[in-house]
Amino acid sequence: MNFSFTSPWFLLGLLGLALPILIHLLTRQQQTRLRFSAVYLLQQAQKNSVRKSRPNKLLLLLLRCLAIAFLCLALAHPILSSGGLDNLLMSRPSANVFILDDSYSMSAASDSGTLFQRATQTLSELIEQIPGNHSFSLVLASDPARMVQNWTTDPGSILKWLNAAQASHRTTSIGKAVTQAADLLNTAPQEVKRIFILTDLDQNGWDRDEFPTAFEEGHLYSIKVIDFSKGQKGINRALVRKVKLNQEFLTNRRIIRVQATIANLLPDRAVTQLPVTLIVNGKRQSEGVIDLPAQGEVIHEFSFPLLTDEPVSGAVEIGEDALTADNRRLFVFQPDRKIRVLVVDGDPRGVAHQHDSFYVEKALNPFASPMSDIEPTVATLSEFSDRDLKHYSVIILCNVRDLAIGFERDLEKFVLRGGALFIGLGDQVDPKYYNEKMGLLLPVTLNSINQVGAEDRPFQLQSQSSEHPVLKVFTRDMWNEMGRIPFRTLYSVEPRSGREFQEPMRFTNRFPAVIESAFGEGKVILYVSSLDRDWNAFPIHPTFLPWMQRWVKYLAQSLENISRHDITVGAPLVLEDIGSPPLVVAPGGKVSIAHKKPQSPPVFEDTHHPGVYELYQWNGISGATESQAPEQLPADARRIGSFTVNFDPAESAPGKISENDLASWFPGAQVDYAPADQALNAASVGAGVPLTTLLFLMLAVMLFWEGWVVRRE
Repeated sequence: MNFSFTSPWFLLGLLGLALPILIHLLTRQQQTRLRFSAVYLLQQAQKNSVRKSRPNKLLLLLLRCLAIAFLCLALAHPILSSGGLDNLLMSRPSANVFILDDSYSMSAASDSGTLFQRATQTLSELIEQIPGNHSFSLVLASDPARMVQNWTTDPGSILKWLNAAQASHRTTSIGKAVTQAADLLNTAPQEVKRIFILTDLDQNGWDRDEFPTAFEEGHLYSIKVIDFSKGQKGINRALVRKVKLNQEFLTNRRIIRVQATIANLLPDRAVTQLPVTLIVNGKRQSEGVIDLPAQGEVIHEFSFPLLTDEPVSGAVEIGEDALTADNRRLFVFQPDRKIRVLVVDGDPRGVAHQHDSFYVEKALNPFASPMSDIEPTVATLSEFSDRDLKHYSVIILCNVRDLAIGFERDLEKFVLRGGALFIGLGDQVDPKYYNEKMGLLLPVTLNSINQVGAEDRPFQLQSQSSEHPVLKVFTRDMWNEMGRIPFRTLYSVEPRSGREFQEPMRFTNRFPAVIESAFGEGKVILYVSSLDRDWNAFPIHPTFLPWMQRWVKYLAQSLENISRHDITVGAPLVLEDIGSPPLVVAPGGKVSIAHKKPQSPPVFEDTHHPGVYELYQWNGISGATESQAPEQLPADARRIGSFTVNFDPAESAPGKISENDLASWFPGAQVDYAPADQALNAASVGAGVPLTTLLFLMLAVMLFWEGWVVRRE
């Protein structure tokens, strides 16, 4: 056991003990003997017993000395601890780094405000207790970790900052913050070094690879973790994990379908009767109620009519819980006026009707009408590599032998982000290339070409109705007509191991005719015959036009407009290079310029606030920097799109780091843990039991006793 003092200079007041001792010595009475001549007269006087007041001067001296001693000790703020003297002796200067978790999980409700408000209040009280001979700095633990205050001994500016601080919308990165704190401590001259971490111990923010492997040898490192998780009011039971929008083209009305993925965060408890609300352009569009199994997910679907071609913005919300930040997910949607289709002709010929793409182009827009929902564009294989795939919803490969070197990866990104790929085979196709290079996109391998002679019975489609969205509109008569279409040549296929796919159409010999698979957000369709008349008579059949159009319209539903983005807080957004860097208008109205480097597309990095961001093209300064951004949106600015920034669902994970596991995260350091309600005692700068209150109480007792003794005597 030992004592430490946060204000040891007040101990000089103990010299004041000499004052009552000196007064006692100077006022001590000396007895003298007086001689009287007429003693007889005194003896005859009436005897009266008079008791003389004579206080216990030694007791008063002791009480007054104790009162002075208790006052001086109380002002010196003594702390009783059981730790080592070198670590806790507060008279020795120390360097203290405070790490404040300002991630959005700290915005969870508590009995008094949010967890972050409690943390800033606790941190303010800790900083106010720091003596003048101790320095401190402040690091924020949200990703990316950053220093707010470098070394200082003056708490004024940081206390002002804490008074106005709010929890951020970012995820947690305790390891990066500790690494930055260790770097700061390595530059501090003091031998005693401490790190205070004020956090809710969310497991998501503790990545072991981000922590320093060891602290600098030869220094006294102390890690004090102050846990605010136990102060959380209620539980965070659910969140909106994802929102996906599709434009429905298969109906006469223009419909937007909204699919919201809602997750239950509780590992052992179902959530019942959870309200779900769709908000469109600031108005409640529809509501529903769902039940979530324990630690499960449910996809709830809304739909609403698309009345104009104007951009749509909105959100999906669920009922409130302890953490409201993840109960809403924003979306934006730019209605597609047309389905833009790129048709790649793998075998262009001199006569137009002999092109592999001829019948496909005519089926998608038979009269070349500008009012058509589908806008096909035909390109040769050499032109295909130069096309910007983001401008199209569906890509159709008609008898394409192979692609330019590495271009299959561009196709993979296109489909992964929501594009659709329709592959029609033919005599130019190189099956080795498709099997080796297109393996991620195709769930099957091309096996062999199957042909029938002119006198043999051709392959025929199974004439049976289907509930597939593309095929369910075909009547029995239409199926019977398609069943009589002759197919002379087709590819047989073999499934790839572990891959999933559907076979919406088959031949009577059980060979699949159409294979459908999902890849990322998009879809891939493989048609095992040709899309021209070389291998079959389907392109000249009346059902080919609605069949082809419905496949394209069905595939376009999986496209969330590839130029549209939904990113999480803090993630940079890489924009299309359209000349001068675009202007970005943040949710609060701040106008910024996307950062542009030579030979690279513009990047917008200030995505630290959730909301809808608008993109504008303007005739501004070429190569303008952020400092040259206009304060207001210029009059000639033209809106070119928008994107949403939402919370990262990872921050909502309910797992916590346990008290017993904390020491393993800080090799070579002493780790102490304290819940927030004991922070000022067990996790204060003094790290022990403060005796100030007790000493002031003893002072009051001494003063009361001294007064009682004087009055009694």
